[in-house]
Amino acid sequence: MTRVQVQQRTVRRHSSEQARKTKACAKKMLKPLLRVLLAAGISGHELIRICEGNVNQLSARPIYTRIQPLVNREPLERIVARWANHLTYLERGKPMRLRLHGRKPSFKSLVKSVSPRYSPSLALRNLRRSGVVRLARDGKLELTSRFYPVRSSGAVDIEPFTRMMIDFLRTHEFNLLQNPMLGHGLFQRIAHNLKSDARLAPTFNRYVREQGQLFLETIDEWLVRHQPKKSSARPKKRVRLGVGIYIINEALR
Repeated sequence: MTRVQVQQRTVRRHSSEQARKTKACAKKMLKPLLRVLLAAGISGHELIRICEGNVNQLSARPIYTRIQPLVNREPLERIVARWANHLTYLERGKPMRLRLHGRKPSFKSLVKSVSPRYSPSLALRNLRRSGVVRLARDGKLELTSRFYPVRSSGAVDIEPFTRMMIDFLRTHEFNLLQNPMLGHGLFQRIAHNLKSDARLAPTFNRYVREQGQLFLETIDEWLVRHQPKKSSARPKKRVRLGVGIYIINEALR
């Protein structure tokens, strides 16, 4: 097999894997939304007709950009999460500055604790390229963000987008269909102004980004402080807890 054939085969395999991942994401995202719509009285036949009509309309329009899969994102996300949350790599509740090599805690030991086969130099290169890690003048590494971006160098990971959409929809689904007591459901609020000056949009974007980042880091630190300690006793049930933020800006539509 020639080199070109190997490359073509690799591209086809990645394309097939991405197609399967996208289909799985679509199924996961649609389930909570469809459950609410069906509960509201729309029949399955009507939903199919509505979906087909929207798909046909969108297919006739030009696509702004084609999403390219962001490969090998998972280990990088886990590295950032461990650095931001594990006690070994925290100092006074904050991610500590790490030397590149040496005994724990070091960046190398951090990477190996997440994925023994992952290259620390490759991880560092990707994290610095994404702006998540920076090299200080004294040679130590600093974590500049507790969250690894879902977009990097024109590539996008659709799975975090799917997870955030599901979380958002499930909150509405629970409050609408499952919550037995009014006012005691999952927190769900918006702050908006219908008559804002469009010229404020860029400033508003920056303000929400800064304040939202501070809020999420506060939540992240709270979850770290309340993380259950290891115990020889029978392990208790574990659940995923968290909060998400999104922005409303109709100037961009």
